[in-house]
Amino acid sequence: MYPRPGLRTTWVLLATTAIVTGPGLGSALAADPSPVPSDAVSVFATVPAPGHPFGIVVDGDRVFVDTSAGDFFSDPANGGHMHSDGEAVFSYDTAGTLLSTTTIATMKDATMGLFGIAADGNTGADHRLYVSDMNGRILRLDPSAPDAAPELFSRTTIEGGWQASMWNDLAFDTAGNLYVPDDKPRIWRVSPDGTASIWVTDPRFQGAYPIAGGPLGGRIDPTGEWLYTSITVSGDPAMPAAGLIYRIRLVDAPTAADIELVHVFPVVDPTIPPQPTGIAFSASGNLYVSLLGPNQVAVLDAAGDEIRRISDPRFHSPWGLAFEGTDLLVTNGDLEPGDNPAAWTIFRVDVGEAGLPLIAPVVPAS
Repeated sequence: MYPRPGLRTTWVLLATTAIVTGPGLGSALAADPSPVPSDAVSVFATVPAPGHPFGIVVDGDRVFVDTSAGDFFSDPANGGHMHSDGEAVFSYDTAGTLLSTTTIATMKDATMGLFGIAADGNTGADHRLYVSDMNGRILRLDPSAPDAAPELFSRTTIEGGWQASMWNDLAFDTAGNLYVPDDKPRIWRVSPDGTASIWVTDPRFQGAYPIAGGPLGGRIDPTGEWLYTSITVSGDPAMPAAGLIYRIRLVDAPTAADIELVHVFPVVDPTIPPQPTGIAFSASGNLYVSLLGPNQVAVLDAAGDEIRRISDPRFHSPWGLAFEGTDLLVTNGDLEPGDNPAAWTIFRVDVGEAGLPLIAPVVPAS
């Protein structure tokens, strides 16, 4: 599992300030975030209960957001159980107007919720959304029928719930495979027929604990040759608690030589580890990375050097990122225990550049 504000004290016991130099490895980190014009950040939409918006995808003239009702949001007085009987996928138009709601029943005895979301390139009645569940499944939804029950598209082959295999983000390749970061630490590949297999695992992906901090975000770069992933809290003794960005060459069976470290977010303040989560590419090749710890969004150039930070006092556990034109949409995950509806917000940030279109392959309909 990834860290949450309520557990930061535990995480920072592992944190010492990492001193890292060299291009792309934190050397360009500014002492102060770049200022953002006051009118560059606006509220795109508020999110109804169960709140906690995580994944976000722009699909034509619609924006889909999934919510998570995991036990990490529960009030301790509630015994650590789900505070909601279900989760939801919300549909908005590009002006931020709520259009529809798909309610998804929480898995029996589950303690985690929804996470990533992706769309295929099928047209008409065969077009589908894919939503990952941190309990180890992918659901497939018909966006034109929000009241229809989702179908089970894939599930992990490892028993034991999220403690054994926690599926996070989703990213399609051109062949219709879905790549699914799992913080255990590995990345899965799910074929177009829903068959799941472990694509790559590497000790460099290990998080700060055996069950926490590993691969979380996932996106394919503009060249189409690499899958990028975020490591939320590094367990590498040389970079304790740092946030890491790796890339893995898109080959059938990656080896250690196919894995490259792109960027290190060092621990500048031991009380606030950077904790990178969601990622999104612009068409220029810049990589936008949400940072859970300082409540900011970092921007890396194509060489992996940090060139900008985006800050706003309203950011509250920024999580999912998606481009809509030259605007970056940012979900407020709100990881504090209990319910805080005032923080259930999606922001629109004018970043002045267009996003890289997500790969949306044709996937055989069931």
